[in-house]
Amino acid sequence: MNPLVSIVIPVYSRETELTELLESLVVQTFQQFEVLVINNDGPPKQHLLAPFLNRLSIRYIELGENHHVKARNLGVQEANGEYVLLLDDDDLLMPTHLEQALEDIRAADLVFTDAELFRFIWEDGRRRVTDWEAFAYDLDLERLRQDSTFIPSGTLYRKQLHETIGPFDEDVYNYWDWDFILRVSEVGTIRHPARATVLYAFNGTDNLSAKQDETRRRYFDRFCHKHGLVNMEMKNFHIVQAERRDYVRQTERTFTGAFPGRTEGE
Repeated sequence: MNPLVSIVIPVYSRETELTELLESLVVQTFQQFEVLVINNDGPPKQHLLAPFLNRLSIRYIELGENHHVKARNLGVQEANGEYVLLLDDDDLLMPTHLEQALEDIRAADLVFTDAELFRFIWEDGRRRVTDWEAFAYDLDLERLRQDSTFIPSGTLYRKQLHETIGPFDEDVYNYWDWDFILRVSEVGTIRHPARATVLYAFNGTDNLSAKQDETRRRYFDRFCHKHGLVNMEMKNFHIVQAERRDYVRQTERTFTGAFPGRTEGE
């Protein structure tokens, strides 16, 4: 099979989450894709991939260092598909996500959908969803320079975009995704359908140590300087999400709290 889409997934240590993600790919209604799992110097993952090898076209690549942006760039370099789909290893896709995104991208260079932010507890070694909320905002390219409402998981785009804008910027690290969508907006067409078919893990408070905060500040300053952004305040995702809830738009929601690919009783 010649894949139309290459799904790029950097991984490190989240084993159960990766298994759940692969389960959600097995039940996609469109199946002409390959999966590239790039290990960021974490524990070996071959044992997790083995049960899926007869159901998914998977390639496993060792990066040799812990750098998620380099991992994504390596995945794109190795991709055989005309399109690239980005995923984090703890997120999931609803079954029609890929099929619908391919319809949308006929008239665009990049498509990203709304998402369901879900919280969970661990139960019998797996995640059980406790509550969820829509991450759904209109696409406003000017406002996007001040407040990123772009979640890269589930994003589908034409691989050839990298010929114009280059690779993901490893020098802005934590802000690679915000940088990416701003660069794409300058040269390409973006579609953002009101459809929440990405499930985005939203546990934790994103608290950082002073040293981590100082490092992130350097990346943030590089990002702001690159895009000519001034008077920007660095905030974590959880704080910003709480502030923007008044702007949530109406979106198509089909998630019921059960992970796609999980059988009854699991």
